[in-house]
Amino acid sequence: MDFSRPDNARLINRLKILSAIREKENMTRAELSREILINKVSISEIVDSLIKEGLVRESGKLTLDSGRPATLLDIDVRAGKVIGLVIREKGCLIAASDLKGKILRLERFPRGEDEESLKRNLSASLERILRNENVKIYGAVIVSDEDNLDLSSSLPFPSIKISSIKAQALAEKRRCSDDLEKMLFIMVSEDVSAYYGKCELTEFAHVKTQGTNSCYCGSSGCLSSSFSGKAFKREILEKYGITMTTKEILSSKEGKAVIKENLNDLSFALATASLAIGASSAMLVGDYAAMDDESYAMLNEMLLSMLPKWKKDFVAYKSIAGEGGTIEGACHAALDHFFYKKDLLESLKTLEAL
Repeated sequence: MDFSRPDNARLINRLKILSAIREKENMTRAELSREILINKVSISEIVDSLIKEGLVRESGKLTLDSGRPATLLDIDVRAGKVIGLVIREKGCLIAASDLKGKILRLERFPRGEDEESLKRNLSASLERILRNENVKIYGAVIVSDEDNLDLSSSLPFPSIKISSIKAQALAEKRRCSDDLEKMLFIMVSEDVSAYYGKCELTEFAHVKTQGTNSCYCGSSGCLSSSFSGKAFKREILEKYGITMTTKEILSSKEGKAVIKENLNDLSFALATASLAIGASSAMLVGDYAAMDDESYAMLNEMLLSMLPKWKKDFVAYKSIAGEGGTIEGACHAALDHFFYKKDLLESLKTLEAL
């Protein structure tokens, strides 16, 4: 994109204004001018255009110490929606959210026996969730960890696909007012995945621990072979002769015992990763983020004993968004990509810094 062209420059300024209002809410034109370094005349022209298009609304007045009250601006959430989809092996989720990420409608639907069944179930659920809707749908984000799954042809609007860990990490970041760019997100469900900064750490599941279990990758001692849903279920079956669901593992005496016995491997992997990539903290997400408080206390005690003195403030936290984080993150990802175009703005910041 040629940023020197007036029409492109105006588009970028529109996106900057929309993003600023999204993040801070109820901003005045003067505050926008200071925030994004655009003169007040240009700000007013663009804001007036956005109001006419129905994307921004005047939300009230701000009384100032001197002069007339300033008009507050907010995103007009009635201007459109985005769709979030989570595709899982045993059940799927679909949600419609407004332009600020608030989920308005949420529905579960069955996966079905094959891909054609999934597409039919998706179409039926989409029709129900958008019934009587007469607003623009900007796009959809499909959350799936299946490489060969393609549902774009089943949707009447543009879509992209992202991983579960990326969606969950985005939800956690949107929920928290603190800067989480140096937080390492670890998803512990049937398998293990990780996300740091803006990247998936695809090999985190195979970080070597002090364990000796065989891993599906052909090696041994990988984190996934001791601290994952598959590993817990295998160990419980071998030790107790019991087949357990995830919920039963998290609530039963036997399941809790197996989780605690393997915390040392998770702690070792987290300590290794924190030193290698410079993460300042970690957050567990996914099914097994719901392990009890005693397990978190044990995990953090182990981390203290493993890390050097200058890393003693490294802490492992529990998910804030919880089990709803993946669908929530899907909707935020759709807003970032299709409406606020966050990647474009971040690319521009990188160019401006050069």
